Amino acid sequence: MASPSNLLKLVIAVAVAAVFSLSLPLPALSAPAAGGGESLWKKMVLGSKPPRCVGKCLNCRPCTASLVVPEHRERKGFEADLNRREEDDSYYLLHWKCKCGNKLYQP
Repeated sequence: MASPSNLLKLVIAVAVAAVFSLSLPLPALSAPAAGGGESLWKKMVLGSKPPRCVGKCLNCRPCTASLVVPEHRERKGFEADLNRREEDDSYYLLHWKCKCGNKLYQP
């Protein structure tokens, strides 16, 4: 068994190491660094990137990428009662479509 003086030294050493490690500055990840940090910034972005909609809207111009909320289908009858508690009706997945005017096209 360790003597009390050695145990006290160990506790002090651990405390000093903890304080020292917490005082070190953390690297900044909130914005890209100047001169080449752009690739790191792109890796940190969550979600999918918009599709290239060139030639996807037939001959309609301008054809742009747009985030779309899919239609919510209502379930009827017994199946609706069983699944009502399992689903949150306010949650919908977004997906990308190519949009020209008021028409949507698959990317």
